[in-house]
Amino acid sequence: MTYTKPLSSFFAVAAVTALAVPALAQEPVQWRVEDGGNGHWYAVWNDGDVWSAAKATCEARGGHLVTITSAAENAFAWALLQASPYDPCFAMLGGYQDRQSSAYSEPSGGWRWVTDEPFTYSAWFSIEPNNQGGMEDYLEFRPFDCNARWNDGGTNSNPDPYLTYIVEWSADCNSDGIVDLGQIRDGTFTDLNDNGVPDCCEPGTCVPCAADIVRDLQVDGVDLAAVLGQWGTAGSPIFSADLNGSGLVDGADLAAVLSAWGPCPD
Repeated sequence: MTYTKPLSSFFAVAAVTALAVPALAQEPVQWRVEDGGNGHWYAVWNDGDVWSAAKATCEARGGHLVTITSAAENAFAWALLQASPYDPCFAMLGGYQDRQSSAYSEPSGGWRWVTDEPFTYSAWFSIEPNNQGGMEDYLEFRPFDCNARWNDGGTNSNPDPYLTYIVEWSADCNSDGIVDLGQIRDGTFTDLNDNGVPDCCEPGTCVPCAADIVRDLQVDGVDLAAVLGQWGTAGSPIFSADLNGSGLVDGADLAAVLSAWGPCPD
C-alpha cells in the first residue's frame, strides 16, 4: 500500500530534511554482539531518494539497505527509526520483489533481500503485501499503523523528502570477524575517500599488513602465537590466523608472519 505524507506534516520537518543528506544524517549505531546482536552497524538516512537511489547511496558508502532476518533485528531497526529525527513510522528497507525470479507472483512471491540472504523471516502486516497502490515491489515499514510491521510500497518513483531509509554495514573485507565500519570509526583502518571501505581493502584484501593478525600495527610474537594457537584449524572467527584464506592455518600462514616481522608500513 502506498503512503502519502499529509501536507500538514511537511513544514514541521522541512528544515531538518533540507540538511538530511547522508553525510549529516543519524550517526551509525552498532548492534553489539554482547547485546544479542550481530556486530553490524546501522543508521537512518533521509535525502529524498527513491528506493533504487537509496540502494545506490548505501552501497556507495560501503553499506546496503537494511536486511532484516529476525524479530530481534526488526525490533532493533524499528527502535533506531524511533530515535531518528525523521518520521518515526516509515522507512524503506532492503527487500524487493524480483520479477525475474521463478518464485515471482503477485503480490507475495519472489521477495528477496539486496544481499541475497534467505528471505525466510518476515513481519508483514496482516493484510500485506497487497499491491493496493498498484505494482508495489519495495519493502518498507508500514506507516499507517506505526507498529514495526511491513508494507509493500511503490517507493521507486516521485522523489519525496519523507523517503527515509535504513542503511546497514556488514562488510568484513579482511575476514577478521569485525565489521569494517567499526574499524574505520575506531581508527584501526583509514578511509581517506570516505566510502565506508578501508583504504587497504580497496583492491580486495588488506595487503599492506595482512600478517598483523591482532591489528596492533606490528607483526611480532603475539601474531606468531595466534598462528601456533590456531594451527591446523580453519582459524578463529575473530583475529583469524588463516591469512591466505585457504581454510587451514598452516605453514603458509606462519611464513607470512615471519616474512612481515616488524612494524607495519605507514
